[in-house]
Amino acid sequence: MTSPPERDWKYMNKVKEDLVSDLCEHINGQAMDILKLEANSEHERYGRLYRHVQESDGIVADCFDDWRRSTLLMKLVALGRNGLLTSDHMQHLSEETQKRLKALSEL
Repeated sequence: MTSPPERDWKYMNKVKEDLVSDLCEHINGQAMDILKLEANSEHERYGRLYRHVQESDGIVADCFDDWRRSTLLMKLVALGRNGLLTSDHMQHLSEETQKRLKALSEL
């Protein structure tokens, strides 16, 4: 599998920090919701929060760990799977990359 074109790599590097911020905002919001649950004991909330953080760490890793041009296509798939890759982002990517992402998402 070849790496996406350099222009796609440059664009994604430019928006990476915004994507990280958006994901963290979502994760933190979910954590706050867990902490506000009144029907649960402190221990149950702690357990839910702990599991949430573990699951969220996996999502952050899938989307952003080992961020290189050679891994970008798989990172784009993970970003899309987690609702972070918007249609606006897609419009900035080359037609070649868009086609490859579509093919990968259909597997």
